[in-house]
Amino acid sequence: MQVEKVDPIRIKFDGLDADRHIVELEPLALSLRGASKLIASGGQVALTGRYSKREIGNSVKVYALPPQPGSYDIWVLVQAGFGLAAAVTVPLLPYIDVAIRTAATKATEALVNATIARWANKPKEMDAANKVAVRALEEMGHTARAAIQMAERLSLSNHAGVKMLVSPIGTSAQTLQVGHLDSGAFPVTETDRAEIEKVEPIEIGAEQVMTISISELDLVTKTCKVSVVGDEQPNRRVSGQITDPLLGVPNNPYSTAFDRQIPIAVKCKPQYSEGEIDRIFISDAMQE
Repeated sequence: MQVEKVDPIRIKFDGLDADRHIVELEPLALSLRGASKLIASGGQVALTGRYSKREIGNSVKVYALPPQPGSYDIWVLVQAGFGLAAAVTVPLLPYIDVAIRTAATKATEALVNATIARWANKPKEMDAANKVAVRALEEMGHTARAAIQMAERLSLSNHAGVKMLVSPIGTSAQTLQVGHLDSGAFPVTETDRAEIEKVEPIEIGAEQVMTISISELDLVTKTCKVSVVGDEQPNRRVSGQITDPLLGVPNNPYSTAFDRQIPIAVKCKPQYSEGEIDRIFISDAMQE
């Protein structure tokens, strides 16, 4: 199920200047830019059921709402882009509309917080937020597997956005928080900022099953070129490294798939660059 927008999401600043209801403008501007990237990414998944970093601007819009008096909280609204909204708007019974919007809001907030927790090196908080996101996306009709894969891609591709988000922490605000506690939100501290701003490591995703088409195969170096079935860029090829010893056996599944030009399901770990798969490490061929 799809909805046109999610409920307003709060970005809350606490401590230091924020306690006096002010925040230094330059780091605040950078923080809001990062928040826009993160919330738009989560909103795209919640509202469209897919994640494509290149198409976020056309899929969703993120708006600032009027500030609330007596605080330094910023409320933002995420809604589908004009073309998408026209395409997905379907009359729903009021109670269904409310339930789906609540799930979409939870998914958006949880995906944002799972991403922050990932780069802050807080596995407990990341796991908790991911569970909320997956559960909310399942309520909207997505499979758990698809939800997990989207959450993984989103978090890996948004390190830069998280770095921008935390800019005021330690100088003009002591903590910030995005969304509700029951959506996996937590106060992001100066210690978290230090962890987030560390040099970005190589991004290796969790082991998963992918279906690929092999266009090049070298039995000596055990390397290959593949396209991922279902990729949003179907003609894009990525490099692969096969560690499965079965590759050395005559008529193995890999050479058979290459010779016959048929897809093959493999167990692998993807390597990401800017949220896009640029290499996969293949350990097993899945049996039919």
